[in-house]
Amino acid sequence: MDSAVATGTFSIPGSLYPSFGTGGKITTGFGTGTLDYGYALALQSDGQILVAGYSNAAGDYDFALACYNAAGALDSSFGTGGLATTPIGAGSSGDYGYAVAIQSDGKILMAGYAKNGTDHDFAVARYTSTGSLDVSFDSDGMVITAVGSGDDIGYTIAIQSDSKILVAGESGNDFALVRYNSNGSLDAVAFGGGTGTVTTPIGANDEHGRAVAIQPDGRIVVAGYAYIDAWYDLAVVRYWP
Repeated sequence: MDSAVATGTFSIPGSLYPSFGTGGKITTGFGTGTLDYGYALALQSDGQILVAGYSNAAGDYDFALACYNAAGALDSSFGTGGLATTPIGAGSSGDYGYAVAIQSDGKILMAGYAKNGTDHDFAVARYTSTGSLDVSFDSDGMVITAVGSGDDIGYTIAIQSDSKILVAGESGNDFALVRYNSNGSLDAVAFGGGTGTVTTPIGANDEHGRAVAIQPDGRIVVAGYAYIDAWYDLAVVRYWP
């Protein structure tokens, strides 16, 4: 008889892993009676688990990041009791985190969008591996980027092999792509014809970028959906690096 079966440790693939959290599950509130949303996940090289999203624990929505150890407990050495929240926009605003990525040096990037007082702009924050803002990134750990004159919504992030940072989403109902240098400044020299940003209309209107990936040759692919002939269709765009 297989020893794993004999000792009762055999598990059916897809069944809950009982030693993770409570019976394979975790729920985490950033406060009492708060609204907390997780949208993205990344794994650190040491096995720690990062979940990114947003929370209204401070009264309005802020970027929110939770760090768990491999057993599913909050990592008390990260942020405050395993949690970090970050207001991005000025004053009372809504800041929404939708994507997370880990750099090769262990620093953590979150992307989404923040209210600038009138509309929304792309927003990126960088943290150290212990959950504090990395002030070497745009001097305060955060950067907000207006792509167009209206709402600019960032949804996804990728890191190039040269450490430049790509954030994709939408601006004025077109696909939008922004590239930053590793210090948080816009890559205005090499990308987007001197702006660091690109917008791409797909059809007549209403196009939404939702995912970005980098090919082995460096070319950039953004996917989402577009309103074509009275229906929504999948949409994919590829850019030169």
